[in-house]
Amino acid sequence: MTEIFARVAALLALFAVLALCPGAPAGAAELPAPLFDHVFVIVLENHGFDDSFANGPSPFMRELAESQGLATHYFGIVHPSLPNYLALIGGGDFGIRDDRPSCFASDLSDQASCNKVAGDSLVGQLRSAGLSFAIYAENLPRIGSLVSAAPGNSSWALYAQKHNPVPYFVDLARDPSVLSQMKPYSDFAADLASGPPSVAFIVPNQCHDGHGLPVCRDRDRLIADYDAFVREAVTAIRASKAWTRRSAIVVTFDEGARSLYPEAALSEPARRAAEADNHIATIIVTRCGAPLRDAERYDHFSLLATIQDGFGLPRLRKSAQAAPMRPLFADRCPS
Repeated sequence: MTEIFARVAALLALFAVLALCPGAPAGAAELPAPLFDHVFVIVLENHGFDDSFANGPSPFMRELAESQGLATHYFGIVHPSLPNYLALIGGGDFGIRDDRPSCFASDLSDQASCNKVAGDSLVGQLRSAGLSFAIYAENLPRIGSLVSAAPGNSSWALYAQKHNPVPYFVDLARDPSVLSQMKPYSDFAADLASGPPSVAFIVPNQCHDGHGLPVCRDRDRLIADYDAFVREAVTAIRASKAWTRRSAIVVTFDEGARSLYPEAALSEPARRAAEADNHIATIIVTRCGAPLRDAERYDHFSLLATIQDGFGLPRLRKSAQAAPMRPLFADRCPS
């Protein structure tokens, strides 16, 4: 019992400090500090802010953007995909600027280049705190699979390891108990019914996340398909017992469409400074959510910081200086 009281006191102290933090958005001090039951993060691919929900066949995404919380100045970290996924659970991009597979990939050839990163992650933090994490990846061949692509030909691979950050962290890739929580998306419905993890990352396949492959390259079809995927996932979560007033769904994108901003025109730092690159939509759905537009500048480090704060966890790396997204996650249910 003493341990429980100590943990509650530590959480209250942490939130009191955050309320006074200069980096907090205006008005954050007046909002109740979140303490989450569950956070579900759906990560889509490669669409800029307007194209995310406003410029294509995406009625459900538009509905969410209009009826729930929308971060209007949210940015990806860098290009290409992988470092953004690493940032979401690791608080850094670790200097990685490619989509190479994990060095623990089971189908990695002897001569292939690969990536791995050391140190703690949100996954490890949750587990150390007695909480849980799982990633549900569509078309992952089986629980704990370390393949870099499935089916095997990467140019046609529906599942791509570059969209799953867990196997890149040395401590996670070597831990069978962690790998047991790396699951095909087809397992999500059963886990949702029986008791989902504290934090769930949901990763559609490359035909359902907006990325596209040779077999699914039509822009409008890609948008319609990720809209349908999000509708199905959000509807299932909202209908579950896990959908409490202290739970939230995040719909975000890894990065914006890089092709719109050629390297020859502006360097990456210049594009970011001009807010001309990697501007993506991030929607926060809560049980008693209402239309809210938050114009504070956020990024993937902000989302990680918000999740860490909400579970009483220390902030990792660049999330330590990030502005938390507290207004978008605030409990607005009647007392």
